[in-house]
Amino acid sequence: MMAQFRMLQKVKRLREDKALRALEKARAALREAEARRDALDAELTESTATMPARERAIFTQFLKTVVGLDRIDAANGAVLDLRAQHQALADRLDRARDAVRRAEQKLVQARQELRQRQQDTEKIDSVANEVREEIETAAVAREEVEIEDLFSRPRGLASTLGATA
Repeated sequence: MMAQFRMLQKVKRLREDKALRALEKARAALREAEARRDALDAELTESTATMPARERAIFTQFLKTVVGLDRIDAANGAVLDLRAQHQALADRLDRARDAVRRAEQKLVQARQELRQRQQDTEKIDSVANEVREEIETAAVAREEVEIEDLFSRPRGLASTLGATA
């Protein structure tokens, strides 16, 4: 019976170790997602701060010169491309924030899974200890009974005759 409990304890510990590895993996994924989000946030902040200057730079080349409508349309297209790139960066940041939220949820799930596995292991350890104690108590009781039986038996006939002589 104890061999089965030991095997069950081993299985429970393996599952607990697996849950611990999953927790570490979730923590690493969260750190990576946060780093990606922070980098995109910094990049978007810089893009927002420099947007007016970049737009002006596109139109500065036309100041004090006569240009055709096609060059103005090209400049407008360049500004629209610039704004589209900025919006794409903002969208990437939103996706990175979503990835952080998902990673946080996975981390919470991994923590719950680890707690459950730890509780399972503790439960099996507790039951195994109780069974072990019962087995030891029964063994001690058997030994005590054997000792009592050994000393409570009447001694042989020769020993009783020798005691009267």
